[in-house]
Amino acid sequence: MTERPSLFEFGPYRLDARRRLVWRQGVLLDVPPRAVDLLAALVEEAGEVVPKEELLRRVWPDTFVEEANLSVNVSILRKALGGQSDGRPWIQTVARRGYRFLGPVRVHTEAPRSLAVLPFASLGLEEDRALGLGMADALITRLAATGRVAVRPTGTVRRFAGAGADIDPVEAGRQLGVDAVLDGRLQRSGTRLRLTVQLVPTRGGAPLWAEHFDEEVSHLFAVEDRVAERVATALVAELSAEERQRLGRRQTRSLEAYQAYCRGRFFWGRFSRPWVEKAMQCFHEATTHDPLYALPYAGLADAFLAAGFAAALRPREAWALAEDSSRRALALDDSLPEPHVSAGLLRLLQNWDWDGAERELRRAVDLSPSSTAPHQWLGLVLDLRGRRDEAARALRRAEEMDPLSMVVSALVGLHHAFGGDHEAELAHARRTLELDPHQFLGHWAVGGALQNLGRHDEAVGEHFAARDLAEGTGFMEPVLARSLALAGRVDEARAFLVGPEAAGASPYQVATVHLALGETERAVDLLGDAAEGRDPWIVILAVDPMMRPLHSHPACAALARRVRGA
Repeated sequence: MTERPSLFEFGPYRLDARRRLVWRQGVLLDVPPRAVDLLAALVEEAGEVVPKEELLRRVWPDTFVEEANLSVNVSILRKALGGQSDGRPWIQTVARRGYRFLGPVRVHTEAPRSLAVLPFASLGLEEDRALGLGMADALITRLAATGRVAVRPTGTVRRFAGAGADIDPVEAGRQLGVDAVLDGRLQRSGTRLRLTVQLVPTRGGAPLWAEHFDEEVSHLFAVEDRVAERVATALVAELSAEERQRLGRRQTRSLEAYQAYCRGRFFWGRFSRPWVEKAMQCFHEATTHDPLYALPYAGLADAFLAAGFAAALRPREAWALAEDSSRRALALDDSLPEPHVSAGLLRLLQNWDWDGAERELRRAVDLSPSSTAPHQWLGLVLDLRGRRDEAARALRRAEEMDPLSMVVSALVGLHHAFGGDHEAELAHARRTLELDPHQFLGHWAVGGALQNLGRHDEAVGEHFAARDLAEGTGFMEPVLARSLALAGRVDEARAFLVGPEAAGASPYQVATVHLALGETERAVDLLGDAAEGRDPWIVILAVDPMMRPLHSHPACAALARRVRGA
């Protein structure tokens, strides 16, 4: 038996027959359930006369009621709906026969299954833009926690932060590959917060829900609660008690801590060293306002991990700080996926505990199956362990959930690089660059792929661009020096080796420069230093195309076995 459609639109109205709800331009109307059932029966047969007897059977099954109940509910509907723009009623009485629904009806077979929450736009101060991104991040976490709708992660929508009123939500949704977009505008005036929010289908048509809030800033958490509940109601037929609990869960009751955390995430998303340092300050401030707030500790763990990769801190120091922050976050809330991801990466980088790393990342996947980060880093760990088919599945899942993620795209490129398919690596690297030409990551990836294909002059150009965009990200200097060496620009490469940048750079990356210059034994010595200092790059030694000439070297092979626990 064919299931009846349950979602309809007519004029400014949207009807969800299954849930017995009616909206006008996104605002939920107060219509009794029996009247909604009557409206659904008429809308399904729009343009046709529906006999009174059929309506009575449909709306009051297995119950005898007087015909007068029909006219009462028709009157309720007419009052709620008003008239059409041309003056005609929506419901026509056909004497001695029944009723007819007038006007065009659009039928939709299913509710949106995927959603993007855009950063709430503000024309105000940077602090307001940070709050707009923070509110989006909080709603993304809450809505994703229900497990009912695929929600694009914060990293993907971050590009829209600061775009103000120029964002076209429908176009943004189409770029992000989702069925619906939650779009908002916020403005602070003194102690007041004005917020306008709408849930827009990317196929076009009326908003699925819209509302305006004018509240004291101190009521911000209550506003977030209401927005999350209204959006979930518009997207999901019924939520279980457990899902409602997850939806309404708050991580802190301190507004000051929450706003500091929002600023931290806003700065963190810019990735370069000065902004990561500002993010650390904000996360630390959040913990001083609320020492029991787990998310800022998770943010600090991420920031210290980034500092270790970017050579802003010595790796052992960075890993110890990240481990302390991750443990604090987990002690406060073991159900958060973020600190499990950090813990997994730390087990890999600090302890070379491959089983432990995989276990933590799988735990993060279980806690938040719709989050991208656990899948992408699990894919990398599986790749480094040589389990390429499993890695490909994890990375494919990450791509499905976040098709516009630069990090996922770069990791897929590395997957091809580790497998020796450098044409595929280059294609994915170019896609990474297209996602955001103003980030260093894409230029770094393209340059590496060109190196692996022997196109060294082109690689130099990409790595110069990456170095200039990296804003103090220390590992780009040796990457560029290696490109120069391979391109025959030996003097420029050696100038790096004797310059001040080399002293604080990754020994692993410096080893790649010496290897490109033909200095094999010096490269092997530096790899030993990298291992002792827990350089993050040492974990890729066994599969790194840059180190392929050393894979048969006895000392290098022994070191690779030691790192992999073999």
